[in-house]
Amino acid sequence: MPDERLITELSPRLLRWAWGKTGCRGQAEDLTQEVWLQYLSAARREEAAGTPVRDPERLLWRVARFVWLKRLRQLTAHRTQPLDESHADGHDFAADLADRQEEARLAAWVRQQVMNLSHLQREAMILFYVRQLPQKEIARRLGISEGTLRWHLCETRRKIREGAYNMNAEFVYTPRKLGMGINGQDTPDNATRRVGNSLLMQNLCCACYHEGRTAQELAEMLGVARPYIEHDLEWLVEQELLREEKGRYFTDFLITTSQQETEMLRVFEAHKATLCDAITGHLLAHEAVIRAIGFIGCDKPMNRLLWLLIYLFTRRLPLPVETPDPPYRPDGGKYWPLGFDRTEPVDPIRRDFAYNGSMCNNGFYWFGLHNFGQSEIESMMDAWTAEYKALRTLLEKLIHADFDPACVTEDEQYTLAQLIGKGFITKDGDALRPSFAIFTRAQYDRLYQEVFRPLADALQPEILRLADDLHTVAAAILPTHLQHLATLAQSQAQHDVAYTTELFAFLDGTLYHPADKRDGEFLTLAYIFR
Repeated sequence: MPDERLITELSPRLLRWAWGKTGCRGQAEDLTQEVWLQYLSAARREEAAGTPVRDPERLLWRVARFVWLKRLRQLTAHRTQPLDESHADGHDFAADLADRQEEARLAAWVRQQVMNLSHLQREAMILFYVRQLPQKEIARRLGISEGTLRWHLCETRRKIREGAYNMNAEFVYTPRKLGMGINGQDTPDNATRRVGNSLLMQNLCCACYHEGRTAQELAEMLGVARPYIEHDLEWLVEQELLREEKGRYFTDFLITTSQQETEMLRVFEAHKATLCDAITGHLLAHEAVIRAIGFIGCDKPMNRLLWLLIYLFTRRLPLPVETPDPPYRPDGGKYWPLGFDRTEPVDPIRRDFAYNGSMCNNGFYWFGLHNFGQSEIESMMDAWTAEYKALRTLLEKLIHADFDPACVTEDEQYTLAQLIGKGFITKDGDALRPSFAIFTRAQYDRLYQEVFRPLADALQPEILRLADDLHTVAAAILPTHLQHLATLAQSQAQHDVAYTTELFAFLDGTLYHPADKRDGEFLTLAYIFR
């Protein structure tokens, strides 16, 4: 085993050697890492044979030479000169280590499977496969006929084969990653936040989504002992995120996968020219009218302003199916829980879009979209902490005072500094300026009447056609026990008009491409006077 001194002294030299061989920093780091792995395997092998490594540095460079020549063999299809391989003993140390670890893992797994058998089947298997006794002798010892013994041996093989299939189950070796959100009124003790912080709860919800599962089935699927999940199951049922029927648990909220999002996106792609492109084109054609309204932010370049305009238009767009009124939740909120399975990689077309959904709170409106993730704006709009409540209160005060610094008291100076630091306000000398758009009610009403409403009326036939297509897909992707949420699924998909319109405009180059997270997160923030 390499000690800390050896690693500290030799790693820089080994990296320089690897860099000289590859000419690339990234490849050099990969080669160095592979050398250390092979060295570790070789050292363990020597120790296991009772011959501890006496000269670690000599062995390290011997392994390094072996690894480099092996890589050359892989990269060189035709060699004009033979390589000097006299140093190598033919062993792939890392492969040997991996094989031994895999054998140990399989042996431990087989032992576990045998322990799960009944006493009779366990004894039969041990006597036959381990002690290799004749079937006649085993049958005599167990007090059963030879025919019954053969049946038990066949049954144990079947159970272990099924266990081998389940051993590779996604929940054991690649647990699901479930993002949680809501549609409705939040609460400080929102249950979805707890699920979002617990990988075990996320996987319980995913495992019960397509069909009901017993507690024992869930324990086996997740590879944990049953007592470790019983409390979480009870809590999830109390919070109405799971429901229990005759000992089986069913997920009781929508979970959307990347594949399902892709299927929905294909529906929107079929309507791109007649809906999404029509929205963007109409707004661009009315640029002069939009700027003449005179709201704060109307002087921004149109490719930046479009982010906000598309969102504001689509949030007022009449949709055929309204979102069902959300129920009151056991945690005190009034919302629909929403799950987003982020285990599988998102389609590259949406790689840069971290969809937060639209939010509104006391005059503030925001649509988190491009590379925002967890945003300062999102946290402030939730505003359940004293810090964010203070930020929002001062920001509203500045808006109504036309950003006059004189309105800020001495006690509010620290909060003002936070607003500037978080990017809500920029300081230009002694003047304060907002980083987002601000409308008076009259300005917003004019924008709606002169620009948005004529477009919404013209698009209604296309919206109806889109709704029919979305309904077909939404009903098809829902499991049987969640068909009562089909209307919710369809309404959620309809509200993605903003998401998909901005996505297509972004990919077409019509929308401004933010330089970084700070540059992007204020593009869709607006305040509308009440």
